[in-house]
Amino acid sequence: MRIKRHLGLALLTLLLIEPMWFNGCAGLNNAKKPGDDEKNPAETDQVLLLKEYHIPEDTEFLPVPFSWPVAAPGVGAVTREQGDPLANLNDDEKKALTESFRAAYVEGLLRELPLNGALGGDFVHIWPPVEPLSLVQNWRSREDVPNSWGMPSLVLAVRGMERDEVFIVQGAILNMYGRSAGINRANGAAGYGAPLGGEFLYPDLRETGIAQRFEYGLIRVDTAGKSAFVRTEDVPEKLPPEAVGQYPGDDGTIKQDFQRAWQRGIHTKLPELNPDGPVQRLDFSEGSWKIPTESGTIQITSLYFQSFNSGNALFLLGRSPEAPFQTRIITGPFLDAFLAGEDQILPGAGAATPLLGTDSAGELPERLLRGLSLYGLPLTDSYPSPEEGAYKETQRFSRGRMATRP
Repeated sequence: MRIKRHLGLALLTLLLIEPMWFNGCAGLNNAKKPGDDEKNPAETDQVLLLKEYHIPEDTEFLPVPFSWPVAAPGVGAVTREQGDPLANLNDDEKKALTESFRAAYVEGLLRELPLNGALGGDFVHIWPPVEPLSLVQNWRSREDVPNSWGMPSLVLAVRGMERDEVFIVQGAILNMYGRSAGINRANGAAGYGAPLGGEFLYPDLRETGIAQRFEYGLIRVDTAGKSAFVRTEDVPEKLPPEAVGQYPGDDGTIKQDFQRAWQRGIHTKLPELNPDGPVQRLDFSEGSWKIPTESGTIQITSLYFQSFNSGNALFLLGRSPEAPFQTRIITGPFLDAFLAGEDQILPGAGAATPLLGTDSAGELPERLLRGLSLYGLPLTDSYPSPEEGAYKETQRFSRGRMATRP
């Protein structure tokens, strides 16, 4: 099926307003309620742990060499067709649009997707043509898999009209996305809407398959390849709590990045995430923390973090002059491993490399530094990866991958 391009307007509003949906995650629903007498980390000289963390069973660490991926030439290039309103964007708007697609491509590579550039030299364009609902670019996979679109190497990168983050639709979910089983028997963005997040394990049982949330509902696929579309009725837009990403002196970029991560979490399998306190910051002395890569080193100058739901979720954002890191979410067994106590190390992890140069005190920063030294900085949120007819949950860190054994 050809994906056509065309007109539309009311473009690039750059809102982060997304509807919340059902499906919680075990261990994350014990958010603090008004009246709880736990100490707020912001009210103490030390940032404290809010729960105990222990090495989980059936979780391992796989060391992997790291180099910051580079988006292929042409990825994110904006159409020049005069019939498409994207061609009329100014230079700054085109640059921001291009970067959002390139960031999604880099994340796809970090998640081990076999991406191979734009398909047929395609450009970012409006889709569908009659009533524009999204921005899309056709990408190519190195692996040919038959699908309902009739293009075995097709991968879609899609961004909602009123959103600023691009998500990849690929594999078995792409196959369902191309079937005329959506709203009004339509396919693609017209039938299912734009994606609101990436793929995730569904439900919270690893052997049952994967799912991806779209504006009009949920596409899910089990390990046997059987797919279904679960339509969601209209629900009110859900905004992150004001305290998400709040940091004194922030120019708005930290808050925006944290709130974008909050939206991603809501549209996967996580419940509503309620902050335990404000964003905290760790500063590293010049040259004190350099992440080794195959192409040089990446210096981390500071780290911003925020705890949620009584210590059951953690947001981390590393700042570096060499790499555009994003806020990442660590939850479940991966958070347990990351913040486990002294002498608790996942199988496969090597010796810790001490990180020096911070002036922050407290048990949580101490555990953070230890987790970072063992496993590195998180580069993705958790995602499903196939293994021997099943799926395992995986998260990429700069020193390797944490994974649950299926």
